[in-house]
Amino acid sequence: MAMNKQHIMNVKKKLENLDTRFIDLKYPSLIGTLHHITVPFERFEWILDNGVGVDGSSLPGYKVVEKGDMLLFPDLSTLFFDPFFEHKTVSFLCSIHSPDTRAPYLRDPRNLAIKTAEYVRKELKTEAYFLTELEFYILNECSYGEGPGYSFFRIGPQQIDAPGVYYPTRKKGGYHVGPPQDQSYNVRNAIVEALSVCNVKSKYHHHEVGEKGQVEIELVFEPLVKATDDVFLAKYLIKCVSQKHGRWVTFMPKPFFDEPGNGMHFHQYLGSRNRSLFYTPNREYNLSDMALNYIGGILRHSRALCAIANPSTNSYKRLIPGFEAPTYTDFAYADRTTAIRVPGYLKNQKMLDIEYRLPDAMSNPYLTIPAMVLAGIDGIRNKIKPQKKERLPSNMFEAIEGLKKDHEFLLQGDTFSMDLIESWIEVKTKQFEEVHIRPHPHEFTLYFGV
Repeated sequence: MAMNKQHIMNVKKKLENLDTRFIDLKYPSLIGTLHHITVPFERFEWILDNGVGVDGSSLPGYKVVEKGDMLLFPDLSTLFFDPFFEHKTVSFLCSIHSPDTRAPYLRDPRNLAIKTAEYVRKELKTEAYFLTELEFYILNECSYGEGPGYSFFRIGPQQIDAPGVYYPTRKKGGYHVGPPQDQSYNVRNAIVEALSVCNVKSKYHHHEVGEKGQVEIELVFEPLVKATDDVFLAKYLIKCVSQKHGRWVTFMPKPFFDEPGNGMHFHQYLGSRNRSLFYTPNREYNLSDMALNYIGGILRHSRALCAIANPSTNSYKRLIPGFEAPTYTDFAYADRTTAIRVPGYLKNQKMLDIEYRLPDAMSNPYLTIPAMVLAGIDGIRNKIKPQKKERLPSNMFEAIEGLKKDHEFLLQGDTFSMDLIESWIEVKTKQFEEVHIRPHPHEFTLYFGV
């Protein structure tokens, strides 16, 4: 990959002065899981010139064994020191390239995010900005497993810092609850510190509604590619810090029956650091025509977006009434049950954003954020206004069928490819079938003795 030689040497010198011992190269699979390979630091220039070979056939949705070779190239702008490595280790996020042509690999999600950001600049002469809300449960104990004659999960008691001294929180009463009911604030402080060390900025953190250890960490507005990188790294860092504190973490949308689920809400706008193009004064909710069309595009394509933004069988156990989760393609001012909420507490209206409340953290941010933007741009290009409400899919199969019928908007600007979409559908259909064919524990309650 062509890089400025002087810049490379400057980076290398800086890292040498810091006594760097290893280089860790992190990259996403198609479904969004983090993978990495570690290289001795003396190979720094070599990997920038030649890349590092990986076996794409071992990663879901990438390549077959017969054509499995891929190359990783680090993005030097993503440099950070990984705080969880014992030896001094610099880490970079990577893009994946073909070993034959050195061209970006079409199924690489990070390359897709880069292409989408370029398309926004070309098509609209502006930037897309995102702020992500990450919801998850911090748990004291958890075990799970399955086999031909058994299937189980068990989440243990929630008391964390003081065994034997437990102040319970009422059901659905955990929102911003204070200590001693809030037992994970020290873990969250440690998480935010780790995020900061790795160049991921946080807005704040707090306990969420779920009384069994549900929390939220909210990041800050960043341009599209940086926002996707931050979500990808944040999930990794949250799990590592929690493990260090002896805690389990799950981002599953619905780990508990009849308890609040975990979303991954995306605040977003088009514009610059200091001005949102979604704002026009003296209009209803101060929404510009661009904003209304952007909203209209996202809502029109939301049934298809579910297959990307809510890509697990567990996702649809969250999208039910009664838990501040959307069930229809609607939007409203200050309403947390709608698919899109126009925040009601903004002091600076020039920074007006909209919040898409549909997605969850089972999704790959490198796919979900671009997909939202492309749906919004389709709305702007075709002057789509928010129209009648539609019911969102009630299961993963319905969402996949929605994507099969409605995916043209994803092909704008040569961003998504049919190859990637077809691979995604194949992987997700297989996941759905794997769950669908297995007996469910509740079936034994209903039917075993009938």
